[in-house]
Amino acid sequence: MNLLDGLSFIQLLWGVPVLLAIHNLEEAPFMEKWSKELPLPIHPIVSTRQFVTAVTLLTIAGFAATYFGITTANQPIGISIVLGIQMVMLVNAIAPHLVTALRFRKYSPGVVTALILNVPFSIYLFQRAMREGYLSWPLFWILLVIAPFAMIFLASASLQAGKLIITKKRLFS
Repeated sequence: MNLLDGLSFIQLLWGVPVLLAIHNLEEAPFMEKWSKELPLPIHPIVSTRQFVTAVTLLTIAGFAATYFGITTANQPIGISIVLGIQMVMLVNAIAPHLVTALRFRKYSPGVVTALILNVPFSIYLFQRAMREGYLSWPLFWILLVIAPFAMIFLASASLQAGKLIITKKRLFS
């Protein structure tokens, strides 16, 4: 028996933002140096402050989306949004994390939590969601198709917001 089997599905969904937070904590201290050392421009060069601000916003949004997703009157849509967040994390584990670690033969910030925590949790969550009727195969494929676009949009938007926030802080400091 898996430790997670003892949780209700709704309780299990709280693992989504918790693992997002843990993943972001792994990435944050290393992203500036890593982005500056990349031989190809596949990731914008970001400062640690900008990246920490961006992932803090994403983490807060993940917790908020989970809270509203499981407490909303239209819970099936809310749960689908939370499952969508985890699908983004699953896609993110493969590309860019695993792909860049293999391609550049070096540590990619976030690859450890992506592969050790997010991939196994994603598999378990999606299997459990299917078994308990929260996820169908058509919805799974829709989330999988949308996830890369959502990942790029959320990463770009949060990095821009992070840049804007730290720039405003400097203006008022």
